[in-house]
Amino acid sequence: MKRIVHIMALILLLAAGVPMIASAHPPKSVKLAWNANGNLTVTVGHSVNDPGKHYIYKVIIYVNDTVAAQKEYSSQTSADELTDVFSLGGKPSGTRIKAEAFCVIMGSASGEITVP
Repeated sequence: MKRIVHIMALILLLAAGVPMIASAHPPKSVKLAWNANGNLTVTVGHSVNDPGKHYIYKVIIYVNDTVAAQKEYSSQTSADELTDVFSLGGKPSGTRIKAEAFCVIMGSASGEITVP
Protein backbone atom coordinates (compact mmCIF):
# COMPACT_ATOMS: atom_id res chain seq x y z
CA MET A 1 0.00 0.00 0.00
CA LYS A 2 2.82 2.39 0.88
CA ARG A 3 4.46 1.73 -2.46
CA ILE A 4 1.25 2.56 -4.34
CA VAL A 5 0.96 5.86 -2.46
CA HIS A 6 4.56 6.73 -3.38
CA ILE A 7 3.97 5.86 -7.03
CA MET A 8 0.76 7.93 -7.12
CA ALA A 9 2.56 10.89 -5.53
CA LEU A 10 5.34 10.63 -8.11
CA ILE A 11 2.83 10.52 -10.98
CA LEU A 12 1.08 13.64 -9.63
CA LEU A 13 4.37 15.52 -9.30
CA LEU A 14 5.39 14.62 -12.83
CA ALA A 15 1.99 15.54 -14.23
CA ALA A 16 2.12 18.93 -12.50
CA GLY A 17 5.42 19.73 -14.24
CA VAL A 18 4.29 18.76 -17.76
CA PRO A 19 2.55 22.08 -18.60
CA MET A 20 5.69 24.03 -17.64
CA ILE A 21 7.93 21.77 -19.71
CA ALA A 22 5.55 21.84 -22.68
CA SER A 23 5.51 25.66 -22.72
CA ALA A 24 9.26 26.06 -22.22
CA HIS A 25 11.33 26.91 -25.26
CA PRO A 26 14.59 28.65 -26.06
CA PRO A 27 14.79 32.05 -27.77
CA LYS A 28 13.81 31.87 -31.45
CA SER A 29 16.21 34.48 -32.82
CA VAL A 30 18.83 37.05 -31.83
CA LYS A 31 19.14 40.01 -34.21
CA LEU A 32 21.84 42.65 -33.91
CA ALA A 33 21.97 46.17 -35.35
CA TRP A 34 25.07 48.38 -35.09
CA ASN A 35 25.23 52.13 -35.56
CA ALA A 36 28.14 54.53 -36.06
CA ASN A 37 27.71 55.93 -32.53
CA GLY A 38 28.83 52.60 -31.06
CA ASN A 39 25.38 51.44 -30.01
CA LEU A 40 24.35 47.82 -30.46
CA THR A 41 20.62 47.09 -30.54
CA VAL A 42 19.79 43.50 -29.62
CA THR A 43 16.35 42.08 -30.40
CA VAL A 44 15.64 38.60 -29.06
CA GLY A 45 12.62 36.82 -30.55
CA HIS A 46 10.92 34.87 -27.76
CA SER A 47 7.12 34.63 -27.85
CA VAL A 48 5.61 33.85 -24.46
CA ASN A 49 2.21 33.97 -22.76
CA ASP A 50 3.43 35.71 -19.60
CA PRO A 51 6.62 37.81 -20.02
CA GLY A 52 6.74 38.25 -16.24
CA LYS A 53 7.27 34.51 -15.66
CA HIS A 54 8.77 33.18 -18.91
CA TYR A 55 11.32 35.61 -20.27
CA ILE A 56 14.85 36.30 -21.44
CA TYR A 57 16.78 36.71 -18.19
CA LYS A 58 20.28 37.44 -19.46
CA VAL A 59 22.09 38.79 -22.52
CA ILE A 60 25.87 38.59 -22.84
CA ILE A 61 27.74 40.65 -25.46
CA TYR A 62 31.08 39.41 -26.80
CA VAL A 63 33.46 41.59 -28.81
CA ASN A 64 36.02 39.44 -30.65
CA ASP A 65 35.19 36.53 -28.27
CA THR A 66 35.74 38.59 -25.08
CA VAL A 67 32.83 39.49 -22.79
CA ALA A 68 32.19 43.22 -23.25
CA ALA A 69 28.80 43.64 -21.53
CA GLN A 70 26.15 41.68 -19.70
CA LYS A 71 22.66 42.55 -18.51
CA GLU A 72 20.10 40.61 -16.49
CA TYR A 73 16.33 41.08 -16.69
CA SER A 74 13.27 40.24 -14.61
CA SER A 75 10.82 40.32 -17.56
CA GLN A 76 10.71 40.86 -21.33
CA THR A 77 9.90 44.16 -23.03
CA SER A 78 6.88 42.49 -24.69
CA ALA A 79 5.23 39.08 -25.08
CA ASP A 80 7.05 38.64 -28.41
CA GLU A 81 10.57 39.86 -27.74
CA LEU A 82 13.18 41.54 -25.61
CA THR A 83 14.94 44.58 -27.07
CA ASP A 84 17.82 46.45 -25.46
CA VAL A 85 20.62 48.79 -26.48
CA PHE A 86 24.24 48.32 -25.42
CA SER A 87 26.68 51.22 -25.69
CA LEU A 88 29.98 49.67 -26.77
CA GLY A 89 31.82 52.72 -28.11
CA GLY A 90 33.52 52.95 -31.48
CA LYS A 91 34.77 49.68 -32.94
CA PRO A 92 36.98 49.30 -35.99
CA SER A 93 35.71 47.73 -39.17
CA GLY A 94 35.90 43.94 -39.02
CA THR A 95 35.20 43.71 -35.28
CA ARG A 96 33.07 40.63 -34.53
CA ILE A 97 30.19 41.16 -32.09
CA LYS A 98 28.09 38.32 -30.71
CA ALA A 99 25.05 38.43 -28.42
CA GLU A 100 23.90 35.37 -26.49
CA ALA A 101 20.43 35.38 -24.89
CA PHE A 102 19.22 32.99 -22.18
CA CYS A 103 15.63 31.96 -21.36
CA VAL A 104 14.81 31.78 -17.64
CA ILE A 105 13.21 28.35 -18.16
CA MET A 106 15.14 26.66 -20.94
CA GLY A 107 17.80 27.26 -23.56
CA SER A 108 19.71 29.99 -25.28
CA ALA A 109 20.35 31.41 -28.74
CA SER A 110 22.91 33.76 -30.25
CA GLY A 111 23.44 36.10 -33.15
CA GLU A 112 26.50 37.76 -34.64
CA ILE A 113 27.46 40.72 -36.78
CA THR A 114 30.70 42.19 -38.06
CA VAL A 115 31.22 45.95 -37.79
CA PRO A 116 31.20 47.35 -41.35
